Amino acid sequence: MAAIPLKFQPGDTLAFRNATGGTELWGIVGRKRGGYLLRPFNGSDPRTWSDDEIDNAYGARRLIHFPCNVQGLPKNIADILEKTWDYWPEEVRRHAERRTVYVAKVDALIDAYPVRMEAYAAAAEAVYTAHCEEWKAEDTEFAIRRAAEDAVLRRRRKPRRSDAQPVRTPPLQKPNPYTIRAWYVLWSQYGRDIRLLIPHRHLRGNRQARYPRRWDDALDTYKIMRVAIEDYYMRMPRKRKNFAYSKYEEICAEKNVPCVSFRSFRVFIDRNYTERAEFEKRYGRRAAYLKYGIFERTTPPERPLEEVEVDHCLIDLIAVHPLTGRPLGRPWLTIILDRATRVILGAHLSFEVPSYASLQRALAHAFWKKDLTGIEGLEHDWPCHGIPEWVFCDNGKELRSKSLRLTEAMLNFAVFNLPRKTPWLKGAIERLFGSISVQVFSHEEGTILSRTKDFYDPVARARLTLAEVNHKILKWIVDEYHEAVHPTIKCRPIEKWRQLTELYPVRPIPDFDHIIRMTGEVIEKPISNVGVHYKGLLYSDPKVLEELKARRGGLKKKWIIRVDPYDYGEIWIFDDDVGRWYVLPCTDPAISRNVSKYQHNVHKLIAKHNLPPGTPITVKDLENAKTLAQETVRTLFENGTATATAAKAARYEANGQPFTPLLNGAITADPQLPPPLDTESSQPSAPDLKAKALAHAVPSASAASTPASSPRSPARQNFDDEIERMVEQWASKMK
Repeated sequence: MAAIPLKFQPGDTLAFRNATGGTELWGIVGRKRGGYLLRPFNGSDPRTWSDDEIDNAYGARRLIHFPCNVQGLPKNIADILEKTWDYWPEEVRRHAERRTVYVAKVDALIDAYPVRMEAYAAAAEAVYTAHCEEWKAEDTEFAIRRAAEDAVLRRRRKPRRSDAQPVRTPPLQKPNPYTIRAWYVLWSQYGRDIRLLIPHRHLRGNRQARYPRRWDDALDTYKIMRVAIEDYYMRMPRKRKNFAYSKYEEICAEKNVPCVSFRSFRVFIDRNYTERAEFEKRYGRRAAYLKYGIFERTTPPERPLEEVEVDHCLIDLIAVHPLTGRPLGRPWLTIILDRATRVILGAHLSFEVPSYASLQRALAHAFWKKDLTGIEGLEHDWPCHGIPEWVFCDNGKELRSKSLRLTEAMLNFAVFNLPRKTPWLKGAIERLFGSISVQVFSHEEGTILSRTKDFYDPVARARLTLAEVNHKILKWIVDEYHEAVHPTIKCRPIEKWRQLTELYPVRPIPDFDHIIRMTGEVIEKPISNVGVHYKGLLYSDPKVLEELKARRGGLKKKWIIRVDPYDYGEIWIFDDDVGRWYVLPCTDPAISRNVSKYQHNVHKLIAKHNLPPGTPITVKDLENAKTLAQETVRTLFENGTATATAAKAARYEANGQPFTPLLNGAITADPQLPPPLDTESSQPSAPDLKAKALAHAVPSASAASTPASSPRSPARQNFDDEIERMVEQWASKMK
C-alpha cells in the first residue's frame, strides 16, 4: 500500500533516529517526485528520500519534524525551543498566548494591505479593541490569586474577593506596530511555534558575577564560599547556615577578599548544590543513594521454591522461664520464606544466637512435612515443604560456612549471599518480620514496642514462656498469615502455594535421615587408631573404620564428617567410594548424647576452670562439669540473677526441638523438663504451671536478624568469648 505523502516546507529539518540510538539531522531542500530531496547536516551529499521511507520512519517513531532550520537557529531561540511549554511560568505563557492572537490577526490581514506596516497597525487596533476588557479582568484575577499565595507563604491572612481593590496591576497597553512586526517575523521564520513568542524576561538583569573569579589556584570569594559551605554547613553534626556564613566572613577578612551578603550566600547554596548533593556530603553517598535513588521492582518468580529468603530476627518480646517465671530475654527467630507464593516454608525459635545450629534446624523444618495434629488451637494445616532452587540471604558467618556450601551441593540448590547493607534485596522477609512484631508481639505483655518505656517495664511485665511464644507465632502463620490476602500476590499465600504446586511439583528431600546428614555441620577429620576425635570426644565403629582406614591413602586422608549441632551422641562419616554414610556412635554417651555444641563447650570450659593449668580433661571431668552446669542453670533460674545471664542459661537448655513436630520423625530425643525446684525456695504461680504443661505440647525453636520496623538487633558476639563470660559468672555464683 502506497504511503500518503507528508507535507514539509523547504528549510524544515527532519531528525531520524538510527538503530544505535543516535540522531541524524537532514534539511529539506525541496519536493521531488515521490519524495523529498534532503541534505544531511554532516556535510555529505544530498539524496532523495521516498515517501515510503519517510512514512516508515514516521510510523516507527524514528522521525521528528522541526518546522525550521535548526542548524541556523540563534542561541536564544534554540534555548527556548529546547524547553517544553509547561516549563514556563503561567504569567509568561499568558503573554505568549496573547501575542499569538496578534500574529494570527496579522496573518489574516497581511494580504489585504499593500504595506505590511499598515497590516501590523490594523491588527494591533483590532485585537486590542476586542480583548482589552477581557485581558484586564484576567490580569486582575491573576494579581489577586498571586497576592493570596504570597500571603499564605508569609503566614498572613488570605485575602478575600472584597480585598481586590488594593491590588494593583500593570496597565494593559496596545502594542506598537513595530513590536508586532518583530513578533510576526520571528514567529513566521522559525516554524510558527508559540514558544517563539515567550517574553525574554528570564534574560533580564545583570548576569555577570559581582566579584571577579580566579580560574587559577588563587582564592576568590566564591572558592572561599564553597569551602565554608562544605566544611561548616554540610558536615555532621549539622549546623545552621548563619554559622557557616560567619566562618566565611572570618576567612574573607583574613584573606582580604570581598564578602557577599547572607542572602547571596544562601542563593549560592541553592543554585550550586542539589538537595541530594547536600545530603550526600552530610551523611555519605550510601545514605543519599538509599534516600534519593530509584529502585526497580524485581519480577517475582513463577515457580514455588524457585527463590526463597532466609534471615534471622531478635523478636520484640521478653520470654520467661516455664517453672520459675523469671525473665529470660528475647529469643531469636529464623524464617525461610518463598518469594513466589509468600508462604513460610520453615522456622526456628530459641535462645540460640544466629549460628549454623539455628540455621540447620530451620532448613530441616522447611525441607520436611510438618505434623500439626498434636497441637491444639490450630484451624489449618501447614502443607509447605521441599528443597528450593535459590536461597537468598545476607553475609552471616553461618550463611557462608563450609557446612552450608556442602549442603547446597548435596541437595542441589544454590545459596546467594547478598551484598552488605542491602536489606531491600530481601525485602519480603524483612517486611514479614515487621508484620510479626506488630501483629503478634505488640499487644502481648513483655513487648519492647511500647512507646511509654518510662511507665512500662517489659522485663517486669513479661508473662509468656518460649513455648507459648512459639505457639502464638505458629498460630499466626497457619491461621492468619497464610489465610489472609497478601497485598503483593493479591491472594492468600496458601492458595497461591496450592495453585503453583499443581503446575510445578516441589522437589522432596531423598529421605528423612538426610535431614541431619545433609544439613549437619561439616568437619574433616582423619581416622586414628582408636577412631575419630572431635571436640575431645571419641567416635568409633571398628567394623566400619577398619574398612575405611585399610584403603589406599586411608591413613592420611581427612574424611568428611557430619555433626548434629544439637546432639554430639553420634556423627556421620562419608564413604566417597561407594557414596554411603556410616554412623559412628560416641564412646562416652553420658557426656555426648543429647548434648549440643554450646553445652559441650560450656562443659569443657567448666572442667578447665576446675583443673590446674596444663592438666588434660578426662571423661570424668566432663561428667562432673555437666552435672555442675545443670545444677548451676537450676540455681540461676531460682535466684534473681540478671536477665542477660538468664538468657545464656536458657540457651544452654535449648535441645534443638524443631518449630513444629515433623511427620513420622524426630530430630532430637523427647524434651526433658529441668529437675523439680525446691518448693520452699520457689513457688511457681498458676501461669507458670500452665506453661509447664504447654512445654510438652509445643516444642521450641531458634532464630536470628533484624525486622524492618523494629530497632537494630545487637551485634553478634564472639561464641567463645560469650561462653567464657558466662562460665565466669556461673563460677562466681557457685563460690
